[in-house]
Amino acid sequence: MDAYNSFKNLERDKQETIRRACLEEFVRTGYSSASTNTMCKNAAISKGLLFYHFGSKKQLFVYLIDYCSKFLSDIFYGGLELKKENIFERTITLTLRKWALYERYPLEYGFLVKLLIDCPPDIEQKLIQMKKDNLKRATQIFMHNLDLSDLRPDIDKAKAVELVLFVMEGFKAKNIEKYKTDPKPLSELHGETMLEMKEYLNMCRLGICS
Repeated sequence: MDAYNSFKNLERDKQETIRRACLEEFVRTGYSSASTNTMCKNAAISKGLLFYHFGSKKQLFVYLIDYCSKFLSDIFYGGLELKKENIFERTITLTLRKWALYERYPLEYGFLVKLLIDCPPDIEQKLIQMKKDNLKRATQIFMHNLDLSDLRPDIDKAKAVELVLFVMEGFKAKNIEKYKTDPKPLSELHGETMLEMKEYLNMCRLGICS
């Protein structure tokens, strides 16, 4: 039986009101300091009813992880049409699409970003698996209709793609650590991040293209 069946049986507007109140509190304070009392007050429901639907604060948190991940993933990949592009154009195309997703849905996106700073240790394994699944799908999308004709003929094409993906994963990890120590709003980091990413891509281009 669906663990959240009672919640999903509510009217959609009521679901959205509760979800938004909970997301706002988790984004504002992080998991550890998030108050279910505040969530209930903002959603205009009793604490007993919140726990009736979700069982505990942790289960509510897990539900929101699953919800936001699926919600954003469905929108990101839904209707995605990729024209023929080289490795570097494709990287920029997908990155800009992610930024556009943040601008449209800052609450859901912000919640997932907040996980990087404050997440219960026993949920971390779930996040690791989620990241692996997301990376696998993202790699498949990245390769679709990819133009490798501008690579040097003496370069192994598969390894060239792998190299760029490794660089981008390292770049992402670097920025995650930077965000943990200085959690600025993502909108403030956009320009700086894109400029630095293009610098890394340009270094890759000079090394693997004729």
